[in-house]
Amino acid sequence: MLTSFYTALSGISANSQAIDVIGDNLANINTTAFKGSRTNFAELLGSLSYASDGNPIQSGLGAISAGVTPLFSQGSIQTTGNSTDVALSGNGFFIVSTGTGYAYTRAGNFSFNGTGELVNNDGYTVVGYMASGGVVDSNTPLAPITIQGSRTLPPKATGNLSITANLDSEAAPNSNFSTTIQTYDSLGKAHTISFDFTKTGATDWTWNATVPATDTGGVSTDPAVSIGSGTFTFNSQGVLTNPTVNPSLTLGGLSDGAADMKMLFQVYDTNSNPRITGNSGASAISSVAQDGYASSTLSDIAIDGDGVIRGIFDNGQTNPLAQLAIANFNNPDGLLKFTGSTFVEGSSSGEPSVGVARTGGRGTVNGSSLELSNVDIAEQFTGLIISERGYQANSRVITTTDQLYQEAINLIR
Repeated sequence: MLTSFYTALSGISANSQAIDVIGDNLANINTTAFKGSRTNFAELLGSLSYASDGNPIQSGLGAISAGVTPLFSQGSIQTTGNSTDVALSGNGFFIVSTGTGYAYTRAGNFSFNGTGELVNNDGYTVVGYMASGGVVDSNTPLAPITIQGSRTLPPKATGNLSITANLDSEAAPNSNFSTTIQTYDSLGKAHTISFDFTKTGATDWTWNATVPATDTGGVSTDPAVSIGSGTFTFNSQGVLTNPTVNPSLTLGGLSDGAADMKMLFQVYDTNSNPRITGNSGASAISSVAQDGYASSTLSDIAIDGDGVIRGIFDNGQTNPLAQLAIANFNNPDGLLKFTGSTFVEGSSSGEPSVGVARTGGRGTVNGSSLELSNVDIAEQFTGLIISERGYQANSRVITTTDQLYQEAINLIR
């Protein structure tokens, strides 16, 4: 009967640990991206002997906790509206630098510190791939994501401009039609280009692009300076047939000292379809576009599904600044819990496979969102009841064994 004391004691110990694990799960039910754990039980076996018929005789000696397994199931995604918050849908972990190595986390409640570094809730720096010239190369080494130096967007000179319009085929000879488009030089100064269209024949229009004389060092009373001109010819269906290639515009000698501007007037789109038509109907502009902009400051960021951090500047431009790195493991259950909501490699986790979201089996990044804990309160309460009953039942075994010993002692009285 002495064995039953220790058998029941092992059951109490195992169920006590299960209650500890459940308590930890419930305590972290509101912890960002917390992954609940489960206690695994195994039977303690006694010595092996055999009955006369050859069958084994092997009584159990109780139960033991065979380990605590983290459950890396997906937590729900909650939109927060905070631009630095991110959540992962699917496999993978964000990577942070602890100062002595890398750690891994699902908790994407990030923010910027005083030096412009993106850090997690534990103060560790988030690492990834920094952009160079507005381009992110994920083949470069991992680096701390720092936005401080990217808070100003330098100006970009206009290199391409386009006008989508119709020129009235029924307009009278020498009819004029005009429009303007604002462009930018290498210093970010704006220059307004005026386009004047004049009908010169049944299917022909001339065009002339000019800028104010003050842009090139003249005075306001000087005539406008022509920076390009040509002829549009349309066929009987109103389709542009001349020119056959996009003409160029050149604006040099700028008074602000900016580099000469060489611009492509894209009368054809990338599929070689004309943007200018010569159909019957009022001459009208559908749209104008150009690719330059003035210098601007960062107003906000946005993180897309690939984990690319894009700067949103106050001139309306967006520019890639960095990209989050995502690590995947062959056996996430083998990771070791580290500080706060981070993990480090364990002996059975395997080495991390590092890349970007949506590649190599890695999940999708959700910007302005956080992953919630995957703890199911109903499931935990059910487990708590079962573990409590297991604890109580084993306690009753000890009580019953004690009563039996007491009866045996009373036999000699």
